[in-house]
Formats: sequence, C-alpha cells, structure tokens
Amino acid sequence: MADFPLTLTRLRFECVVETPLRLGGMRAGNNLRGALVDVMRRATCPYSVPTVAGVSPIPDPEHVATCPVCWLVAANEKPGVERRGYVLTPPLYLPETLKPGQRFAFHLTLVGEAQRYLPYFVLAVPEMGITGVGSGRGRFRLRRIVSETLDGIEEEILGEGDTVLHPPKYSLTHADVLERVERALQTWKGQGMRELNIVFLTPLRLVWNDQLVKAPDFAIFFARLLERLDELAIQFSGGERRSYEERAHLHHLASQVRLIENDTRWTEVPSGSSRTGRPTWISGLVGTARYGAPVGVWRELLPWLVWGELVQVGKDTVKGNGVFRLVL
Repeated sequence: MADFPLTLTRLRFECVVETPLRLGGMRAGNNLRGALVDVMRRATCPYSVPTVAGVSPIPDPEHVATCPVCWLVAANEKPGVERRGYVLTPPLYLPETLKPGQRFAFHLTLVGEAQRYLPYFVLAVPEMGITGVGSGRGRFRLRRIVSETLDGIEEEILGEGDTVLHPPKYSLTHADVLERVERALQTWKGQGMRELNIVFLTPLRLVWNDQLVKAPDFAIFFARLLERLDELAIQFSGGERRSYEERAHLHHLASQVRLIENDTRWTEVPSGSSRTGRPTWISGLVGTARYGAPVGVWRELLPWLVWGELVQVGKDTVKGNGVFRLVL
C-alpha cells in the first residue's frame, strides 16, 4: 500500500522537576495520561464534570464534534473498537524518585485529524505540572516542546520561556516511513536471511481469541499492529479498509517469521481509575525477542513495523503501553 494515508505529529515534552516526583515506573504512562485527562476535562469540557448525583451529563452531538475532550479522551460510542487519536509514550529508565532540578521527557503523538487539537495539549501539560502527577502529586515545569521526524530532524515549536506556539511545519507520512525502511535495507544487500530484534519497552498487552497473549508470537503481534494501523487510518485520516487480498498476503508473510530467541517476561502492572474507582491492570510483555525471516519478507513487513514504533500496539497505548523499538 504505497499510498497509506496515515499522518501524525510526534511531540517531545521536555520538563524540569520542581518537587519530588514519583512517576511510578511502568505506571508512568498511566499516571501522566490520568493527569492530562483530568486537566483537559476540568478546563475544556463541562460535560465531563460529574453532576451532584455523580453522573456526567450527556453531551449533544454538536458539542462532541468540536470538543477535544469528547473527541479524544472521553468515552467512545464503541468502547474497545474505536481508537484514540493520540498516543502517549512515557519516559523510560527513570529512578524511583526524581529530585527537583532533574529533567525528564515524554512524547505525545497526534494522529491524523487529532493534530488540529495540538494547542489543547500544549496548554494542558503545564497545568499538569502545577496540579502534580503520581504518588505525592509531584510537580514539574514544562521547559520546551520539540517536534521530531524519522530522519532525526527536530523542530522546536515552543521554546523555554516562550508564549507563542509555532505549529510544526511537517507531518510524518508513509513516504517518510518508506524512506527510513529503504535506508535500513541498503545495509542488508546480499543477505538471504536476516535476524531482527524487537525490544518491548513498556507492557505489550495483546488479546487473541479472548485470551491474553503471554508469548511474543510474531504473527499475532503483527496482526494486531496491522489492524490498529488500518483503524487509525480510517478513523483519523480518511482512509479506506485494506483489501482482503493485501491483508491475507501480509499475514502470510508474517507467518514465515520465526522466533529465534525469547528474552521477554510477563510483568504485572496494576492501574486504577479515578473516574470509576475500580482497579484495573495494564500488565503485559516486556523484554527482547529475536526473529528471523528472509530479507524479502522483511522488506514488505518493515514499513508497518516502523509505523508501529510510532503509534505503539496492543491495549492501553494511551496509557503508555505497547512501546517497542526495532533493532535492525
């Protein structure tokens, strides 16, 4: 699919700690996302604030069409089917407690039409820092925001001390993904078989046949990734459903990938919802898996794997799950 329509903007929010900050390790994404949603609900959407009876009012369709909270973070009409228009990538490998003056960064990726809501996210993050995040409600200050591209180019859209936002000049497209893949393949010339490592940095939580998948089965991983990409393209970038023939072809290629070495483990990660008050779990696989396949197979699968690095995969991507990196 040379004309895959998905576009996105990947933003890095660089922050400075002001009071001791405990992001919670593997719960960092969940804690950051919870603070982000709380701020956006309070500041932007009157319909998301519960009434005295504890029930949120039902918004009218006109409000939903223009409200970033309803469109991006509130309950969907088809829970578990509709995708969110943003992805949160939490900071990794942080100490248990960040001290005042230390720096950290996290990413927000806005997909397709969601890019029009960039200013709301830019306004919400500083407020998150004032309100506090994680155990003890540690506070931070937003230092600057940078837009990233696949070829390593960075564009500062909000500098330290600036009050004027400079919208990113470019969105990432399928052409950018194909260029990155082609650069990688140039180093593979003359090789019939090739091994590739996938490092699962935050819990990979996949469900197949109503069961949690607790092994890095590549075919299942790729099937869920392709499904996610297609749904994002349809919902947020005006795409059309991929043909049955193309899906079948890609699934057949994915079935040829063999797991060579498995150094992953299942990690239990508790979560919770301040809205429902009920405990939940965002557990999943972390670690490294090494796969092998003919170069010709990788050539067709790699574009979708690179897209997956950008949009993550599996359950709870808005809470920071499903972050992985390819080691080519």
